[in-house]
Amino acid sequence: MKVNTENSSNKDNTPEMMHKKNKPFDSGRVTSIARKINFSYACQMFSSYLGLDLLIVLALIVIFVMGMDYQMTGAFSTYFQRGIMYEDTLWNAVYVVKDTEEKLVYQVPVGVWLVLFCNGGIVVLIAEAIDILSLAMKGTRKVRKKLRPLNEIAAKAQELSEIAFDETKYHNLEDAISNLEADAMENGIHMHDKELHGIETALNGLLERIRASYKQQTQFVSDASHELRTPIAVIQGYVNMLDRWGKKDTAILEESIEAIKNEASHMQKLVEQLLFLARGDSNRQNLDKKVYDLNHIMREVYEESLMIDEKHIYSFQELGSVSVYGDCDMLKQSARILIDNAAKYTEQGQEIQISAGIWKNGLPFYAIQDNGIGMSQEDLEHVFDRFYRADAVRNSKTGGTGLGLSIAKWIVEKHQGYYEIVSREGLGTRFCVVFPKVSTQKKEDEKI
Repeated sequence: MKVNTENSSNKDNTPEMMHKKNKPFDSGRVTSIARKINFSYACQMFSSYLGLDLLIVLALIVIFVMGMDYQMTGAFSTYFQRGIMYEDTLWNAVYVVKDTEEKLVYQVPVGVWLVLFCNGGIVVLIAEAIDILSLAMKGTRKVRKKLRPLNEIAAKAQELSEIAFDETKYHNLEDAISNLEADAMENGIHMHDKELHGIETALNGLLERIRASYKQQTQFVSDASHELRTPIAVIQGYVNMLDRWGKKDTAILEESIEAIKNEASHMQKLVEQLLFLARGDSNRQNLDKKVYDLNHIMREVYEESLMIDEKHIYSFQELGSVSVYGDCDMLKQSARILIDNAAKYTEQGQEIQISAGIWKNGLPFYAIQDNGIGMSQEDLEHVFDRFYRADAVRNSKTGGTGLGLSIAKWIVEKHQGYYEIVSREGLGTRFCVVFPKVSTQKKEDEKI
């Protein structure tokens, strides 16, 4: 391999190859290309002018013939024989129309109009000729000006091609990438080489995104494992208790069965939420979007809440009729998550307000407001983080998994919507979900 490399290097250093390397960039070739482009454009302009002139002449002839027939006879006939006759000069020209038997139908002097038409046509042709000549003379310079960026790129490419290629640098870069470990990605790649600075910056940016994704996935797996460990431990504990004393003790048997059912239900909900987020992260969660009445959707959710939860007072308010473009089931799920969250942290007998309608600038929205414990500013910043639960409720028996709001956020973002949250500790929280305005055409095409 070493011999071949030296031979190749010697070959590149021959007088012929050195002459090719040192040959300056040929700007004359760019000028030739500019001339060809300008000539092609001039030919296109000439064809356009010629076609337009012929079309105008034909249109004027048709208008004149039909207009004369209607004016002189009251109707247009294709059987008439028409012609222009003149003696000596065009000023004396007469438009003559005869029938099929060579009898004169009418004649009209048109000499003045023909002279004006010819003179006007000559003026137009001269103007067009001047325009084409001006393009032919000055167009090449303009084209070269437009091609200057390409010219500079070509010159720069030739300049770069003449730079000596040092394979050692690229081998070192390859080794640095190969030896990079996942745990040390935050350190990045640092070659301290000006020629490789651009490549180094791009690679470090990519590595930073990979590191953030890797850290997020690691945290996600760790949190999921932690959340699943607790119900599994509880189930295992009750199973052991059943095995020791529950076979004959009815009270222990009933308590164990109830606890195992609750923990199994909690695990099922957690796994379903994890699968939902996993499908969302991999873009495998499909949405069936159509135009819906947002008030109708929220009224259905409100009526469901009245049947499911009798411990709180629910109210619903329509603030204007408005449509939304989205997946009906997903929109309901996002609202149910927010209502369930409000119910968990609101005392029994307190009111939870549901509203929907027109927000600022005519945008559709729905809102869930409670009179619960509220959130601090720190909690608001992490409210949509997966498995995050505020310190005030971390040990409470609310049964939450810490994934509901993450799912709601994913649903709203997939509908190009956003949240506006207002919360005060001890007073309550309001989640306002705002969606894009639905176009009139989309309403007509997809309204159901």
